[in-house]
Amino acid sequence: MLLITRGGVTPQTRDRMRGWKIYIALVLTAASAAAETGGSPAFGFLTIEPGARPGGVGKAFTAVADDAYAGYYNPGGFGLQTRTTLTFMHERRAAADVKDFFFDYVAGGWSIGKGGRLGASIAYHNSGRVETTDPQGAPLGTLHLYHVAPSVYWGYPLFARLGIGVGLTYAYEHLSDRAGGVNRDLLASAGALYRTPLPGFQIGLAFSGLGPNIQADARGSGVTNAYNSRPPRTARLGLAYYAVSNDLNDLLVTADGAKLLINLNDHLDDELGQAVYSWGAEYVYAKMIAVRAGYYLEKTGVVEGLTLGIGVTYRGFTFDYARIPEGELFQNQNRFSFGYGF
Repeated sequence: MLLITRGGVTPQTRDRMRGWKIYIALVLTAASAAAETGGSPAFGFLTIEPGARPGGVGKAFTAVADDAYAGYYNPGGFGLQTRTTLTFMHERRAAADVKDFFFDYVAGGWSIGKGGRLGASIAYHNSGRVETTDPQGAPLGTLHLYHVAPSVYWGYPLFARLGIGVGLTYAYEHLSDRAGGVNRDLLASAGALYRTPLPGFQIGLAFSGLGPNIQADARGSGVTNAYNSRPPRTARLGLAYYAVSNDLNDLLVTADGAKLLINLNDHLDDELGQAVYSWGAEYVYAKMIAVRAGYYLEKTGVVEGLTLGIGVTYRGFTFDYARIPEGELFQNQNRFSFGYGF
């Protein structure tokens, strides 16, 4: 049994802010240790879908993938892009008084001529630092959860209507400052985006988190046994329809389905019930003002709710905001993105 304190404060006198942080840390650590059962993957932070614009449409972006977030949702989108795009996203993922629990994402994409397009991103998730002690109060070390994942992507227009792409991600997961508290792996992704002959209708298919199982010893993070952990292998299928597209009005409707490919031994109806479903719409007036709404449904993680968003674009600069559900633990969160395209 471990008792966890911060700054010498006993569990009995711990205030709400510290209790919140400790609870989050324990949940994330337990999720990593439980990966052997197929219920939770290693590098679970890689399942957090980035971006305020995607967030506003329910995170249904696999068949859109028309900006720097294509690397995460569908690298095949890079194969059909023509602009250079850069973006930065920030989301605080806890109560307002917890300053060191947040998720940042930086990404970009640019042309390399006839060789297609390159993309790059860095995801950083910080979950705070907590000191651990045994029941007698002796220090056991620091539980510091942070996660980093730099990625590179390459996209190519295989045909005029079909873009393909691949990516490599170096996933680093720091659970503890003690020995054995670190996981790392090299993961692959791939995707395709197809603009069908039906005007405005697109289909996207992508796979991410592809890699071998991870042999890890989590004793440094308070888990007593080594475990065989699976990376977050995920399949995504998306549909998008540009219902209106002219100088004054643009209307996009999009839908996604995503499934972790960790343990596929259940019946088909159970597997479909474990998937994540999302859909949304985006209306843009005069290529400048965007209004977004969507819905996100993840029964397994008990994350469900309405998403809302707005965006403003001026001379290539873009600001996006989204209000998204993050489950019982994190509640609704605000997400901000800043970007530039040319």
